[in-house]
Amino acid sequence: MTTLPQRLNGTAKRINAAPHTIQVGSGIATQSGIGNKAALLDHAAQAGLPVPQAYILTDAMWQHALAEQLIVVSHNTVVPTDSDALRSLFSVQTLPRYVAIRSAFSAEDGANSSLAGFFTSQLWVPPHNTARFAEALSAVWSSSLRYEQPLRRDVLVMGMVTARHAGVAFTERDFEDDLINFTAGTAEDLVSGAVAGEALSLAKLRIWERPKQGKRSQQQPFVARLQVLLRDVRQVFGVQDWDIEWADDGTRCWLIQIRPVTCMTRRNEVFTVANHKEILPDPPSRFMTSLVASCANGLFAYYRRFDPELPLQRPFIEVFDNRPFINLSLMTDMMRILGLPSRLVTNSIGGESAQDSGVNIGRVVRKSLVLSGMGIAQLRSVPHAQKTMQTILTTTKHPGTTFSECIEMLRWLYTTLVTEMFALVTAMSGPTALLRRLGVLAEHSARQQTIATTMYTDLVLLQELVASDTTLREALERGKIPQHSQFQTLWNAYLVKHGHRGIYESDIARPRYREDPTPLLTMLVYPPRTMLKPPTRTLFGHLTSPLWWQASRAMQTREEIRYTAMIGFARIRESLLSLADAAVTRGALPSREALWMLDIAEVRQLDQQWVPDMSFWEQRTQQIDQSRQRVLPDLFHRFDDLDQDSTPQSVQGIQRLKGISLTTGDVRGQVWVLNEPQPELPEGFLPEHTILVARSVDAGWIPVFARVAGVIVEIGGDLSHGSIILREIGLPAITNVSQATQWLKDGDAVILRAGSGMVERVAENK
Repeated sequence: MTTLPQRLNGTAKRINAAPHTIQVGSGIATQSGIGNKAALLDHAAQAGLPVPQAYILTDAMWQHALAEQLIVVSHNTVVPTDSDALRSLFSVQTLPRYVAIRSAFSAEDGANSSLAGFFTSQLWVPPHNTARFAEALSAVWSSSLRYEQPLRRDVLVMGMVTARHAGVAFTERDFEDDLINFTAGTAEDLVSGAVAGEALSLAKLRIWERPKQGKRSQQQPFVARLQVLLRDVRQVFGVQDWDIEWADDGTRCWLIQIRPVTCMTRRNEVFTVANHKEILPDPPSRFMTSLVASCANGLFAYYRRFDPELPLQRPFIEVFDNRPFINLSLMTDMMRILGLPSRLVTNSIGGESAQDSGVNIGRVVRKSLVLSGMGIAQLRSVPHAQKTMQTILTTTKHPGTTFSECIEMLRWLYTTLVTEMFALVTAMSGPTALLRRLGVLAEHSARQQTIATTMYTDLVLLQELVASDTTLREALERGKIPQHSQFQTLWNAYLVKHGHRGIYESDIARPRYREDPTPLLTMLVYPPRTMLKPPTRTLFGHLTSPLWWQASRAMQTREEIRYTAMIGFARIRESLLSLADAAVTRGALPSREALWMLDIAEVRQLDQQWVPDMSFWEQRTQQIDQSRQRVLPDLFHRFDDLDQDSTPQSVQGIQRLKGISLTTGDVRGQVWVLNEPQPELPEGFLPEHTILVARSVDAGWIPVFARVAGVIVEIGGDLSHGSIILREIGLPAITNVSQATQWLKDGDAVILRAGSGMVERVAENK
């Protein structure tokens, strides 16, 4: 590691011929070697974006001042020795009354690390007061000395905006709304985490779009100006992830800083159980939940193949309390991108949209080729699915010889099934809705029988046989399968055709009818129901037959591909259970059914001879039992308190506080309440069980972060420097937890649920 004198001498011995000052907007910052922070502003100003008057004091000025001893370094602090001479190196005289002097060092605002708040900024500096200017500039340079790697020491001098409102905006490629934190006046307290500020979401504008006048823009006029600024930023820098500081003076919204977003924000998105409630038990097996979640990217890739501009990194499915939920916000954002009404999704699968939007003609026109491609896929959905069915039957004949191979086969099959259904459901939904409005849907559907319906009708012959023979009925009532020859013939034929189906069959952990026919045998005791005659054909029914043909063929095919996919499920289940039997023999599983208590990552470890101990199984059983006892709503927002929704609040010994989720992860431990960073943990505290509680945090808390398992912050917005750092580190953390430092005391036992933005205080005897 280089020492401080070595780092300084390496630059001070060479007085660079490069200019000491570069005007922001000249367009030469990048070619002059200036780092991202100032170079991006230089590009923005050159492109016409509203950037306050600003200049870059280059690294050459630092070198010159150091070589000429206009400054000295003493005890890791830069001290000016000749303020007048130092100020004269910045020859610009026509400056605003006050300026901000900010670090623009080369280490800042990279693609992977922003170092947000790590270096010093000095605000409201009078540039013509040479002593104050030199003092502020030296303070900024001093902050560079805490960074141990070589770097350029460029500094940004920018005119202060007399802001009425200021804040931070995150515009991210994958979201149709820009996330805003703002406060009255300047934003230094907001970005430092000293105040939480206010939050809002602004709909993204395309280059041809203008802000809509509404109640919000009337109450907060800066909103429309900010929308335009963010739109123009995307036009200049591209539709990527940008972290933007801005200030609005009442007439204009200024760009203060722009840098790449290093870690995606966590938004309060809406999730819905959708059709999972119909096809999966509540809760599903741990195995199936993890498998469904692992297919999320592959499922949404179906839509992205039509439009690569759709979100790339947002999960289509996320898991809450061992249940897979569909990201409804992602689906409604897709509708907004395509210019289609968001209600097409919300009406289809339930829920609500944070930004309810109608048809956007401009976007529909721009996406006409994409929409045409989707339409063609719907028209081709039936023959494509029929071809896919043959592929499924061929591919799943040999599911695999290891757990990992079987899991990959099941992931492929599940993804294939669901994506084929996407097209088929869309193909039939339009004609079906029209037939319903015309009043002839019942007339047509009463004459149709899908493969799913035959599971019921094919039992009629068996029911009639049982009804005619009391000995058969008595055997079934005792839970026995009659050995009657005619019954056996009909029964075996039924199992050949439908034995691979089952209750909640989409969960591979559930037995198939061939394995457990009890539900069917119970049904056979009762006589068959009389089938109703279909309604009489009407003239209107005949006239709408072509429309019904299109709907019915998609409907039939959807059920056929599900039927076929379940053959594959049964084959894979059989292989997995065979492997589970071998694992039981070697002591890795207590029973073959215990396989479904594991997630797929854990099941893969069985291939590596992993043997969980009894404490693992006891803990897992307890987790599954607790999950079964909880009732989750069908629709909720990410940051909703699901515990509050599903269990009484009067649970003895538990109290809760809510905040804003920054990362994921659950941590149980004891709290460590600090007003400022401390180097050592209290006696008896262990890092893996220590949860930091602080009023606010910034880059100075990084050493403390390394000693704790989680962080609870009392004051700080979602986009403050401390929040950005915690997200980049990935430490389980929540912020904006009101009165956390008063509510919690050193040593209190808590559970931090970072993903849901919640902390629970737990009684010591729990």
